[in-house]
Amino acid sequence: MARQKLKDRVVAVNADAEAARLRGELTALRKKYDAAISELRAERESTESLKSLAGIKPKLIKTARPAGKRPEATAVLVLSDWHVEERVDPSTNVPGNEYSLDIADRRIAALVQKATMLIEHEKSLTAIRRIVVAALGDLITGHIHDDLVEVTQLAPLAATRWAGERLAGVIRAMAGIAPVLVATASGNHGRSTQKPRMATENEHSFEQHLYLTMAANERADNVSWQVGTGYLNIVDLDGFLIRFHHGHAIFFGGGVGGLTIPANKAIANWNISRRVNLDVFGHWHCFSWLPYRFVANGSLIGHNAFADRIKAEYQPPSQSLIIVDHDHNRVTKVLPIFVA
Repeated sequence: MARQKLKDRVVAVNADAEAARLRGELTALRKKYDAAISELRAERESTESLKSLAGIKPKLIKTARPAGKRPEATAVLVLSDWHVEERVDPSTNVPGNEYSLDIADRRIAALVQKATMLIEHEKSLTAIRRIVVAALGDLITGHIHDDLVEVTQLAPLAATRWAGERLAGVIRAMAGIAPVLVATASGNHGRSTQKPRMATENEHSFEQHLYLTMAANERADNVSWQVGTGYLNIVDLDGFLIRFHHGHAIFFGGGVGGLTIPANKAIANWNISRRVNLDVFGHWHCFSWLPYRFVANGSLIGHNAFADRIKAEYQPPSQSLIIVDHDHNRVTKVLPIFVA
């Protein structure tokens, strides 16, 4: 009797275990079923959404030129660091850059050609009110160091005349496109003294003498000059202020942060006395720009032995073009113009 009860209990336990197993399988099947139903529902909704998009048609947008006045702008052509008379032997610098009076002549011609094309293109978009030709110094190398005497093809005064003839050619070409304002700054190379001056820097500058002479003899009705009298030359373009200078008052020791940090420090200090919209300078032979803050011009001469020695970044020879939109009082374009 006891054995029969034990057998019945074992059968009951086995039956309960089987029932539990079946309930587990049923629960798993229900979950799979619910998941499949949810997936089908999502696929159906996605298909219906795609079908609803099938009826969308493109809205026609007129591509004709807007009626009325075009926005007005000023083009700024930045010229600096030509170093026209300095010879660069390609064997003396890693990139193999070569430079001479003949090469300088060709690069200036390429600059005028490319600047003309870029400004004419811009005229299809905006009304170019004027072109600022910014001559920012170091057009010549000069004899300020003994080694420069050995690598220059012309004496300082002869080099100044040579550069002046080409500068006049650039101005005349730009005046054929729009009225020209020539804004100037003298560099640190074209000086008559071994060491730079501060208050009397321009009094010892071959370039400053060139600017004043050219301005006094200007005969074109659509060309005007604003020759800088100090280190900084601030030009007012209908409320948009540009501070032009050569750039040698910005002290940069080659730090990993680049030119941005020392330039920002100098600009912040200058802005205390008079705030401007943009600083434009050269000297560092390295094109860069920080939006709405500054434009650093490249150089016509390009890389040389000195650049290798100071570990300067290699850049191909270039000058710069800036477009100032007067409707928004903002810079809309800054372009390097590669000349080699």
